[in-house]
Amino acid sequence: MKVLIIGSGLKEAALIWKLRASEKYSGIEVLLAPGNQALAEHAEILDCELNDPNRLLEIAIARNIHLTIVGEAELFTKGIVDLFRENGKLILGPTKAAAMLEASNLFARDFAYRNEIPSPRFVCFENKVVAEAFLERASFPIRICADQEFETNTPARVACDVAEAQKLIQTMFKNRFLQRTSSKVIFEEVIEGPRITINTICDGERALSLLPVQTYRETNENDGYQDMGAYAPTPVLTTELMKEIRATILDPSIKALAEDGCAYTGILAFDIVLDERDHNKPKLIKYRTCLADSDAQVILPLLDEDLFELITASASEDLGFYKEGLHKYLGSALAVNVIAADAVLGFGQNLAAIDAMRSEQKNLEENFSGLPLLFYGLAAANNGSQGNQTEVFGATAVAENLLDAQILAYKLADKISLPSKYFETNIGDAGMIV
Repeated sequence: MKVLIIGSGLKEAALIWKLRASEKYSGIEVLLAPGNQALAEHAEILDCELNDPNRLLEIAIARNIHLTIVGEAELFTKGIVDLFRENGKLILGPTKAAAMLEASNLFARDFAYRNEIPSPRFVCFENKVVAEAFLERASFPIRICADQEFETNTPARVACDVAEAQKLIQTMFKNRFLQRTSSKVIFEEVIEGPRITINTICDGERALSLLPVQTYRETNENDGYQDMGAYAPTPVLTTELMKEIRATILDPSIKALAEDGCAYTGILAFDIVLDERDHNKPKLIKYRTCLADSDAQVILPLLDEDLFELITASASEDLGFYKEGLHKYLGSALAVNVIAADAVLGFGQNLAAIDAMRSEQKNLEENFSGLPLLFYGLAAANNGSQGNQTEVFGATAVAENLLDAQILAYKLADKISLPSKYFETNIGDAGMIV
């Protein structure tokens, strides 16, 4: 059985680890495109362009791939799922129409508004002068984003005053002109409160909840945010709150998409904030069509289902076997993402260093209760230069409780050797203050 995974980051490394951990399918052969050489002992690395669905289909056919897993959301907007299905190839993900939930902020906001899904209030502008005039009566802080972030490569920002907002919209409209896109600019209210992410796996009719996670993202002036880590489960999400989220956000979204003729399959992530100004009511912030790196690092070790079977069922549009829900391991998982402070071109040739870190990982596993996991990936560098990448290590730990997982993950993070590195030092702290 051959599985093609498209991507080269931490989530792809976590997916390979989980697939290889299968007790039912020990003979799974994984191909990774474009991948990185640190994973060469676990997967065949293919040197190919990520942005060409037709070329990826050729590979899937030529190599007799049974199942394809896409880790790059932009490929969904290019119709890779539609193309693969037309040619009889199993692939995990949404159609081009359903992928508009992430590809277009305006589509997502309008979709939520039409279907009475609680989300931030928003306005949209095509004209810079009109947008600037609106600022005179706007309430701050305000979130400003391009409609189609994939096209404009302009991440969302939060402006705290008129001057900051004017600077942001000037940049966004300038990028829109230079890149010849029709992407509009959206202003949204900023909702304050605890944030959680609920990833689901869907088959067009139902959305099965994976373990909810608390994620950490660092904002910077170049690329919007970096995924710094996560932990699961999150104690802020009670049984009653989860029922409310399912009734007001998850189920209405899946039902409305099906009614609109774009039934959703694959991973659908819901970024949710508990609105402190509205009695902690859950509000939808964003839809995402792929697992984030840190989501995968903490969800997959705690997932008791066979990943290959689960993904195949979603890609086949039939999750009926799992209609009672998904099983989860008892315990907690925490991931700390360690990022190279200086960008490198491609793979940093640190195979010897990676081997040394894996040796440290084994030492930790022998001397502490819990399971330490080391993941390696490549990510776009902070300066956003085309082809420029930086190394990212995921130090994940699974233990009986969150404190033990935190201690073990940070011990592993400290062992990661890079010329310069940085990581968040408080991941999991909030989960121990209930």
